[in-house]
Amino acid sequence: MAQIESAVVALLRRANDPRGNRKIYEMAGTDIEKAGAVMLARIDELQPARLSELAAAAGVTISTASRQVSRLVEQGYVARSADPLDARASLHRLTPAGRGLRGRLQRAVTSFFEQALSDLTPNERELLGDLLTRFVQGVLEE
Repeated sequence: MAQIESAVVALLRRANDPRGNRKIYEMAGTDIEKAGAVMLARIDELQPARLSELAAAAGVTISTASRQVSRLVEQGYVARSADPLDARASLHRLTPAGRGLRGRLQRAVTSFFEQALSDLTPNERELLGDLLTRFVQGVLEE
């Protein structure tokens, strides 16, 4: 049990370190901040999306989401338009540049995991996938 706990803690520490994803961002050819990459993914999943939906999906406050989305708009990755159902609200979508960056990030993540798992056989990778899925389900059921 101690080995599992140690490995999970090390993985979470790395994932939450602002520098932890530097290699992935370098592979994708971007200097986007981690928060921006997370918000880009949430917009891609939910678009068109209101700011309140994005904040909830990213687990941040609306003011934090607003800053992150505004930065992505300024960088040309996200377009903001009026919500036709409520003119007081805005909808957010990825621009072509945003879709391109999102694709590069997804390919970089896949490549990163392929490199990290290169010492495992296909059967070991499948077993690891099954075990991790069960582990995550157990954690989320709490």
